[in-house]
Amino acid sequence: MISTRGINHPAFVGRTYDETVRFYTEVLGMRLVLEQPNLDDESSTHLFFEAGPGQFIAFFVPGSGSLPETPQTRGLGRLLHLALNLDAPIEEAMAVLDAEGIRYRGPIDRGYERSLYFRDPNGVVIELLTWITPVPDGVDEGDLIAAAQQLRRRRGAAFIEDVDVREVLEGGGP
Repeated sequence: MISTRGINHPAFVGRTYDETVRFYTEVLGMRLVLEQPNLDDESSTHLFFEAGPGQFIAFFVPGSGSLPETPQTRGLGRLLHLALNLDAPIEEAMAVLDAEGIRYRGPIDRGYERSLYFRDPNGVVIELLTWITPVPDGVDEGDLIAAAQQLRRRRGAAFIEDVDVREVLEGGGP
């Protein structure tokens, strides 16, 4: 059995950067803790809003402009995947998936996280994720991501890397 410790984030398709950021920050009062190119498609932007301590909502929006209303974009607002935090090493989750005969992609290095992707029996894409450097008890993940993002921007890097997380945790970050 795979052990998880809660939902990390649902990930959605969004129409525009400006409308999405304004709605989630100004209307719902969430903090934007991550903004970087989508690791799987650099023409889109990955936004991460903190809905509460350790709880996030992710959006993938066009890098510029907006998606037009067409039959192909009627999936706007659709769920891309549901991410769950692993409560055990990723290798244990892989062993369970292998034993169950469940095909998966990964582990995929996400800069500061490692992820596995597979479909549940209903076709929902599930992401199982674990931080490369574990988040210590009592550390707010949103604060950690936001500080790591500031460091990656200072480095001129497109993506948060584990080095940014470690620097923040060692007291060298914002």
